[in-house]
Amino acid sequence: MNTSSSSHYDYIVVGGGTAGCVMAARLSEDSSKSVLLIESGGDSNAGEPESPLSDASRLVLENYNWQYEVNIHGAERFTHFLQPAIEQTPSRNRRKPFGYRLGKVLGGSSAINGAVALRAFPSDFSCWAEMGAPNWAWQNVLPWYCKLENDSDIADETLHGHRGPLLIRRPATEEILPLEKGFATACMSSGVPWVADFNQGEEPAVGAVPANVVRGAERFDFCRAYITPAKQRSNLQILTESTAERVLFDKGIATGVEVLRDGDYQIISASKIILCAGAIGSPALLQRSGVGDAALLQKLDIPVVADIPAVGNNLSDHASVVMWALPRSGNSQVKTPWRQTAARLSSGYDAQVDVQLGLMNNVASETVPGFHNRTEYPFLVGASVMLMRPEARGRLFIRSRNSDELPTIDLPLSQNMSDLRRLVGGVRQMWQIINHPDVSSCLESVQFWRDSMISNEEVMLNAVRNLVSPGWHASGTVRMGSSAQSDTAADEKGSIHGLDNITVADASLFPCITSMPTNLTTAMVAERIASFLMEENP
Repeated sequence: MNTSSSSHYDYIVVGGGTAGCVMAARLSEDSSKSVLLIESGGDSNAGEPESPLSDASRLVLENYNWQYEVNIHGAERFTHFLQPAIEQTPSRNRRKPFGYRLGKVLGGSSAINGAVALRAFPSDFSCWAEMGAPNWAWQNVLPWYCKLENDSDIADETLHGHRGPLLIRRPATEEILPLEKGFATACMSSGVPWVADFNQGEEPAVGAVPANVVRGAERFDFCRAYITPAKQRSNLQILTESTAERVLFDKGIATGVEVLRDGDYQIISASKIILCAGAIGSPALLQRSGVGDAALLQKLDIPVVADIPAVGNNLSDHASVVMWALPRSGNSQVKTPWRQTAARLSSGYDAQVDVQLGLMNNVASETVPGFHNRTEYPFLVGASVMLMRPEARGRLFIRSRNSDELPTIDLPLSQNMSDLRRLVGGVRQMWQIINHPDVSSCLESVQFWRDSMISNEEVMLNAVRNLVSPGWHASGTVRMGSSAQSDTAADEKGSIHGLDNITVADASLFPCITSMPTNLTTAMVAERIASFLMEENP
């Protein structure tokens, strides 16, 4: 491969997903600073009529994705990789890895997801503070949620923003499908109150789901919100289909990035490197660059720049179970947000509000394993139970110094008993809801699940253990906190411990996963860290 050098930038932002779009747009507001945004995937084509990126009624699972795979059933593999001579006991639970289709396109996962714009709970940030990030308490982060929002439905300016780049709306009453209205009715009949603003509070509630969509179900992702308006700036350069192989260091100071583009390696220097490659991409890039567990790096003959074992650890995601149902004619409609209503409540495991329930009202059958040949039902309804605060923690680690070999990802969602029992309780709650007359009248049948299963604890545990899946909300793998904490990798401003001129600004920083989906909080984190960088580099 040929290697060449290029010009110098004030900032290089690695990763053009949610966080990277926010970061590059904010930093380039200062016309005196040059900014380069590097994205492994292609440019967004959401404006083209046939592009799936514009349709928030569908997850985009092909052609715009990283082909990661996550091991949720088998044994942890890190030790075996370091010491392959250790005999591995064959596992009866060994199963095919779960496809982890994160976004690989300008806009990242915000370009392919369901466009759900849910905030974290205030108490989530109490957890962050307790885990070593006291400057990320609720009162510190609320202004940054408001800064990114353009919420068209809630007038209260103390709680919501109305001038931010991200358009947010809730479905109007007349837009909500009978199936979704039935879901809300069923929740209310069980004592869960309806709330006008599902982005406020954290007590049991059911409400309309805020979403970053326009004109019904047209996805308004972070590329469209942040980068499209910024593209005309002469100080912002964007490289797509370009992969950051490693960050370059000189005596602990980040000096640039080695980029693979069109088969050639290019070295690009910068005064500041900001990693926004996500909770999988950012730790993998750090490890390839010599920042991580020294034993792993030495195994791969990667020179150790900084021995920080926390890089790649603390991986968390929302464990979920989906109950699939066949809808009656007319109850699944295209161009409708795939989740219009949702509820948060207690699974019954204890008093904690610990599960989010909702219906995915129009999932294409061909995208769901086991339903490929059900041509008489082109769409399915997914009754989803999401565990808000899972205890299970995993790890990711690279197996090669080259980016074309994707990292190994272990996330033992099927092995934490308290997580499983909370999910069992959540599934039981959902079973009652989908059997409520206002919901069941919209469905032909529920697949796999039966009344006889629901009351049997052993059967339920086995079913949930076998069917649990991640929510594609990876976080925590470059955990922020005090440098005195051995299980952290960055400080509260995203700076990697012991290194200079390198910052992380994405979901990998989360000390603990948020109770709601992570996309909006990832953007908030990027907004706030961008402000730190701009204050430090006027």
